Amino acid sequence: MPAEAARPTPPAPPASATPRQILLRRAAGYLELGELLVEPDAETPAHARRLLERSLDELRQLPEEVRRGGLASLLAGEALRAMGRWEEALDPLERAATADSERMQAWLGLGWCLKRLGRLSDAIRALDAGLTAAPRQPILLYNLACYHSLAGDVPAAIDHLTRAIAIDARFRDLTGRERDFDPIRSDPRFVAATHLIV
Repeated sequence: MPAEAARPTPPAPPASATPRQILLRRAAGYLELGELLVEPDAETPAHARRLLERSLDELRQLPEEVRRGGLASLLAGEALRAMGRWEEALDPLERAATADSERMQAWLGLGWCLKRLGRLSDAIRALDAGLTAAPRQPILLYNLACYHSLAGDVPAAIDHLTRAIAIDARFRDLTGRERDFDPIRSDPRFVAATHLIV
């Protein structure tokens, strides 16, 4: 993702935690460790892949109804996404987004996978749906700006970027090294949006 979102982590299980809670917690832990070793748009290292597979193994031990629930689906989708198995990640990420439409990690993951599958217009639609559910999330706005930039829609890219920066000025700092903005970097509207001090 052009900008990272906070990873969903189930609360630490109490001493009386159920086996399901423990499995979800362990799956989240393996996912978090595995993702620390993954570089965006690079091949997943073998040691990271092992941790991510372990996360999926933990999830496979859950009953079907829990495995298809929002949190387990999100964890599975994110593990598959981190391994570059983008097509496989779509179904669990869609389930997670449907289960909790305000869960921005699911929308971001969907956009990430769709973009890398060459389905940029679908990625934009996914993030638009996420933005409808969570309209003040600057990371969704920022990623939409990136995707619109790649699609050549400069007005939409500038609009989303300006809104993201208005909510959280730290997103301005990310634009300098974000390759998704290369197609519009010399556009005066982009220059104004990224250099304007609000």
